[in-house]
Amino acid sequence: MRLFLAVFPPPEAQAVAARASDSLRATRGGNSVSWVKRDNLHFTLRFLAEQDEAGMAAALSAAREAAKSQATFEVALSGLGAFPVPKRARVLWAGLEAGADAMRKLAIALDKSLAKHGFPAADHDFEPHLTLGRVRTPADWTERLVKTESPEVRFKVGKIVLVQSALAPGGSRYDVVGEALLGK
Repeated sequence: MRLFLAVFPPPEAQAVAARASDSLRATRGGNSVSWVKRDNLHFTLRFLAEQDEAGMAAALSAAREAAKSQATFEVALSGLGAFPVPKRARVLWAGLEAGADAMRKLAIALDKSLAKHGFPAADHDFEPHLTLGRVRTPADWTERLVKTESPEVRFKVGKIVLVQSALAPGGSRYDVVGEALLGK
């Protein structure tokens, strides 16, 4: 099973982010991007790759352990950007205006818990972002990002979800296989 741990915004926040995504898609070059479906928009806390049943159980235990130590918090989605940089964009994203530190703290707690459960360390530092699309060929998206209205929405983060991802021709399908409530 291909698994990852994530925070999914509520549907109304996903809709706001999807409008920004739609605006970017309508620009020249928008068809050179693999756009994330609205219902799939999420903050990936940790990608776990292929896991068996034991790995899935360990990941869920680690998520529940980490979630217990963290209180619910509010985030404010705002701003658009690209990795590695807008001039050579590979990933188009929406960022956080508020709550980024709390999201990082959650990811760090999760990483520590995953390590206790036998998972290797993350291969890069967590930077909270909502991936809107993946650019097939690196391109300069600077002007398009500046001209697109930023998604502005607040929501509470109250859980981590363990997701099984199935790759398909029409885009990935995500199935939640477990959840961990913050502060519980």
